[in-house]
Amino acid sequence: MDVADGAEPDAVLADLELTRGVAIQMTAVGTLGMVVAWAAFSALYQGWTGQPVGLRFAPAGVGWWNEALNLAVILLLGTAFVVPHEWLHGLAIRYYGGEARYGVGVAHFVLPYAYATTDHEFTRNQFVVVLLTPLVVLTLVGVPLMIACRWGWLVVPLALNAAGSVADLWMASTMLGYPPHVRAVDHEDGVRIVGRERDRREGVSVTALVWDALSGAAVAAFLTLVCLGLGGPLVLSALGVESLTVGTPGTVTYLFSFTASPDELSFGVGPGVLGVGGLLGLVYAFGRSYLRGRRSASE
Repeated sequence: MDVADGAEPDAVLADLELTRGVAIQMTAVGTLGMVVAWAAFSALYQGWTGQPVGLRFAPAGVGWWNEALNLAVILLLGTAFVVPHEWLHGLAIRYYGGEARYGVGVAHFVLPYAYATTDHEFTRNQFVVVLLTPLVVLTLVGVPLMIACRWGWLVVPLALNAAGSVADLWMASTMLGYPPHVRAVDHEDGVRIVGRERDRREGVSVTALVWDALSGAAVAAFLTLVCLGLGGPLVLSALGVESLTVGTPGTVTYLFSFTASPDELSFGVGPGVLGVGGLLGLVYAFGRSYLRGRRSASE
């Protein structure tokens, strides 16, 4: 490429490809994202409607294949989000002048995936919009629809859409660690980031993100369990609270319950601690990833 006098030549700052290791790591952090999203959307639905999410679709008395039919419908709902997700990526690509191409595959026999890609080159901010459009649009449309129509089953595609957007969120946070003038070129196997040599960052690491997310989630879940199990009863007893339940027992939203009477004191902690821990772990991981990039830039 010809370079004008005094201008810096273009440099490939990062070429992020979906290797076998990255596929396994993204599967792990995506699973964590699904747990967090499922708990969050279930809690939101229950908080607005007063009813827990129900995922039984087969009519009563259909026989032994009742559970199989329920599972088949859930699997169908779980894959239904893929089409609008990629279509929205494509719409954003076309909005910025690109020609979208769509496809599906299995990365290294580990991670099934669908993609919308293009040969078009985007600015940093344009690419961030392309990345986040499916998560933002489907959530803003799906959540009000779920609540207004009392369609608790929408938790399934909404949660999986959020889980499938974890990689998009990481890529968006990575892009925002670069100056606005860098450019992104998307392709079927990853993303190439192009800019000036002085724009190079050293903190772009999927492995670091996954380790931070999983370790952060484990520590946060443990600390939440300890605080609720040990500190909760002491604080509530001191405040004179006789009964308190956070979430619905028997569902993923169940976080904590406490009952005090003259004869006994009882409390319980539920699976909601996993959702809280997962959320804090993801926030910690994305925050660390962003700060690593900013620290690299300042150095």
